[in-house]
Amino acid sequence: MDVPVNVASIPCYDLFIEQDASYISSIIKEGTKTVAIEAARGLEWYRFADTVISMDTFGASAPANQLFEKFGFSVDSILEKIK
Repeated sequence: MDVPVNVASIPCYDLFIEQDASYISSIIKEGTKTVAIEAARGLEWYRFADTVISMDTFGASAPANQLFEKFGFSVDSILEKIK
C-alpha cells in the first residue's frame, strides 16, 4: 500500500511545545491529517493529532517486536488505523 506521509521525530514533547508557533506549524502542517505514534502514554499528542496510536496499559513484558505487535504498532496495524 502506498501511503504518502511526512514523518517528524519529536523525541522530547516538552521541548517541542516550548518552540514558537511558526516552528511548530512548520513541523505539523495545518490542514493535513496528523497521526501521533507514541510507544508510551500519548495523551498530550491529542493537542496536535487527529489520531493517536499509543499504549494505555503498563507492565507487559516480552521482546519488543512482540509487544509492538500486541499493542498495534506494526505497519499493518497502523495503516489500518489511519485509513
